[in-house]
Amino acid sequence: MSDAVHGGRVRGLWGGALAAVAILIVVRNLTGLDSAPLGAYTDETSIGYNAWAISSHAVDEHGAHLPLYFTAFGEYKNPIYIYTLSALLRVLPLTITTERLPAALFGLITCACTALIAWRRSRSMPVTVLVLVIAGLVPWLTVESRVGFEVVSMVAAVSGALLCLSIAQDGGRARWYVAAGILMAAAVFAYSTGRVEVALFAIALAVAEGWRPHCSRDWVLTLAPIAAAYALLAAWSIQHPGALTARFSAISIAADGAPALTVAGRFAGNYLTYLGPDFLFIAGDHNPRHNTQLGGMLLWVMLPLLAAGIVSAWRRRDEPFVRLLCLGALLAPVSAALTEEGVPHSLRAAVMLPFLLLLCAEGAILLAAVAWRRFAYLGAVLAVAVQGSTFTVDMLGAWPTRSALAFDVGEIDAMTRASALAGGSQLLVSQTLDEPYVQAAFALRPAPPRSFVSDSASPLLAEMNIKLIDASSLPTRSGAIAVLAASDPPPAGGHRLFDEAVPAPSQGSGAPPHPAVTVVVYRLP
Repeated sequence: MSDAVHGGRVRGLWGGALAAVAILIVVRNLTGLDSAPLGAYTDETSIGYNAWAISSHAVDEHGAHLPLYFTAFGEYKNPIYIYTLSALLRVLPLTITTERLPAALFGLITCACTALIAWRRSRSMPVTVLVLVIAGLVPWLTVESRVGFEVVSMVAAVSGALLCLSIAQDGGRARWYVAAGILMAAAVFAYSTGRVEVALFAIALAVAEGWRPHCSRDWVLTLAPIAAAYALLAAWSIQHPGALTARFSAISIAADGAPALTVAGRFAGNYLTYLGPDFLFIAGDHNPRHNTQLGGMLLWVMLPLLAAGIVSAWRRRDEPFVRLLCLGALLAPVSAALTEEGVPHSLRAAVMLPFLLLLCAEGAILLAAVAWRRFAYLGAVLAVAVQGSTFTVDMLGAWPTRSALAFDVGEIDAMTRASALAGGSQLLVSQTLDEPYVQAAFALRPAPPRSFVSDSASPLLAEMNIKLIDASSLPTRSGAIAVLAASDPPPAGGHRLFDEAVPAPSQGSGAPPHPAVTVVVYRLP
């Protein structure tokens, strides 16, 4: 057999492996979105209802026409995810699966961009396949691809920008710098931490590019869309003073007015936490909405690859893209480190992920040049297979039960069934439930206000014929249907119609949390 024929067969095998991995990641991302995790957290239902309102009525829940930011129970939600979902809702019904579909798609975009950068920088199919497998199985991205929060849209935008920059810096045309700037501008509006991080990345780009002797100044084109994004952000902030900083002011490391030295110490401690092994490899984010609780945010195999990537980056430090990766990785935790609530908070630190994945890719490229690369690839593949399969089985089987209470499981189903049983009569819903007005709005889809109102809950509840009640003092209304939290006292003489409960895990170990019942529906005497 000639070398050419043998080489063609090897390339064909690797190409088949790449296609198989890609298909498996697509299938995994797009299936079971409503069952892993179960339920839907209030942030998800708020995003879902607002996207539906935009798609159907061109206003949000407050009646604001095509707003830039969306007001939702005390904070502002970012527009990229919501408008993406609203476009999908033009052809799809509003369900939990549909609400999480953009997250799955943005996760796939991140995987694709990471693999394409690995291919462009290595021209090696083994390296590309390994990087794609890692990106597809890394717990951090996997969970964010299954939960309908805005953050994953920022991760995808930054990953796309890095792909454009890798092309531009490798002899591509100036338009790739413009494309990178547009994607970075989108990241400003994708998630709250992007407002800080994109500015830092712009500085990192200037430093990375500016060190090159006799370098082209095309990279400056990247800054124009970013500047336009910040100009738009400033104009909106002037019209809505304090809107985008109120939440940060409440949770920042300086919120209690501590001395500057104390604040600096908090920042340093938080920053090191996000780069530490406990967060990255051992325990991760302690919130079950953000992490399955089985381990850290990264796969263990990424640790030696990151170490190799740092060595490779030092050797190739004259390359602007490598300098950008290193600076980006160092700057990525800054925004998260400025907040004190829920540390470590993987959503606020999520912009770290594209840089960590690409540093792993640089490590894989370095390993491709060593004599014992076959053993290195075999070890990496085995490590990914073991931890990746364990994580996937747990995520699909046990995590839905572990995280059920964190995702308000049962509330949407209970309100849907109870509304049907009420038969047009007013439905009584306990205030103990988590933001019940928006959970009900997601389930029943009332028409939003036609003009702006500061209080959206009242008109939406009126449209749905729902009254929020204090379960400890139920109104006297014979035959009325009441939706109560499991912790609420049962109504005297009420007939218990049905319960919503946390199911047992379908795979793996564990048991439903106590109490397993989350919502109880009664007919009043």
